[in-house]
Amino acid sequence: MSQVDITTSHSASSSRKRVLFVAHDFPPGAGIGGGLRSASFTCHLPSFGWLPKVFALDAGQERVPDVVRLKSLTPWRRPYELGPYGWACALHRHLRRIDETFDLVYVSCPPFPQAFAAAAFARRRKLPLVVDFRDAWSLDPYQEGSRLKKLLYRHLFPSMERALLGRADLLILNTSSALVAYQTLYPRYAHKMCWLPNGFDETAFPEASPAVGGDELVLIHAGRFGIGARSPSNLLSAIAMARQDGCRVRLEILGDQPDSARAEIAACGVGGAVTMLPQISYQEAVAAMSAAGVLVLMQAPSNAAVQAVAGKTFDYLRAGRPILYIGPPGDNLDLVRSYAARHEHPTDAPRAIADAIARLCEAWQRGELSEGHVDAAFASRFERRVLAGRLAGHFDHLVDSSCP
Repeated sequence: MSQVDITTSHSASSSRKRVLFVAHDFPPGAGIGGGLRSASFTCHLPSFGWLPKVFALDAGQERVPDVVRLKSLTPWRRPYELGPYGWACALHRHLRRIDETFDLVYVSCPPFPQAFAAAAFARRRKLPLVVDFRDAWSLDPYQEGSRLKKLLYRHLFPSMERALLGRADLLILNTSSALVAYQTLYPRYAHKMCWLPNGFDETAFPEASPAVGGDELVLIHAGRFGIGARSPSNLLSAIAMARQDGCRVRLEILGDQPDSARAEIAACGVGGAVTMLPQISYQEAVAAMSAAGVLVLMQAPSNAAVQAVAGKTFDYLRAGRPILYIGPPGDNLDLVRSYAARHEHPTDAPRAIADAIARLCEAWQRGELSEGHVDAAFASRFERRVLAGRLAGHFDHLVDSSCP
C-alpha cells in the first residue's frame, strides 16, 4: 500500500500525551490486513491529543518517521503461533533500554507474544496498558490445523491469555460477539472490556463511486484463501454452474494465493473465467472494490461463540457494491444485512451459490447494479477517524483515572 503519513508536528507534541504503540504488522507494505487498523489509528490519534511512537517488525519495509523497526531474534515467521516470539523478545530487550517518557502503552494483537513485552514495560513504568484483540485468542473460532496448534490452544494459550488480562487496564474486542464471549469467559475482568470495530478509511476511497458497466458481471474476492479453513472450491464450482446456465460472469481474486488455491482453480476447469491478480496496494484494492459488479465475502462454516468480522467487510460496505456473502450467521452477516446496498446469502452448497449468482446476473442485465450506494449511518459510525476519537477517549479516561 502507499505510505501512510503518521508524521506529526513535534513543535506541538509538548501539549500532547505520548503513547507507546506496539504493532507487529505495520505499513508501508502491500496488503489489506490488520496493519491498516494500526496505521489509521496512528494517523488520527494526534488530532485527539495523542502522539504515537510505533514499534513494529522490521521486514524490509520503507523507513517512516516515528516508527521503530525491530528485527526478530529468530529467522522464521512460521508457524504463526510461535514465529513472533522472536520479535517479542527483541521488543522486550529494546524497551528495557529506552529512556523516553510515555503516558500509556497500547499493543495490537495478533500475534500475541509482544503483548507480554508491552505489559512488562507498562508495569515497570507504572503506565496504563491497553490490549487490542483484532482477533480472538483462546476463543479463536478457527483452531483447526496441526497437532501443535491444537495443543497450544488447549493447554497453553488460555493460561497466557488469563495472565495478560490480569495485567491489562483495557481489553478492546473488535466484534460484538467477541465482547460478549470474553465477558462471559472472564466475568472478573468484564468491566475493563470494550468494543471497537475495524472500520474503514474514508481517505482511501474515490470521491465519487464509479458507475459500473461491461458485458460481464465481475465478481471480486479480495484476500487470500486457505486462511481460517476458507476454501474457494464451492465458489469455483458455482461459477462453472452459473456459466453453464448462461450467466456471463467471471471472478477476479485479489492478492497472492497459496498453491492449494491455484490447484483448486485448475481442478474445477474454470481457469478462463477466473483471474488471479498479484498483491496490490490498499488504494488499488479499494479502487477495484468500488468498480466491481459484486463483491464476494467468504467465511468458513463455524458454530463458535465468536464470529470474526473480516477487515475487508467494512471496505466492501463503504465501496457500496452488492455483496455475495458465503458463510455462517453472526457479526459479519449482521453488518452485511444492515448496511449493504444489496446482498445474497446462499448456503455454501455450489448449487445454492450458483442460483444466487444467477439472481445477481439478472439484476445486472436489468441495470439494477450499475450504481453504488453507501448507507449514511454506516459511513458516520465506522469511519476510522471516528473510531480513533473513541480510542483516544479511552486513553484519556485511563490516564486521568491513574493520576493521583
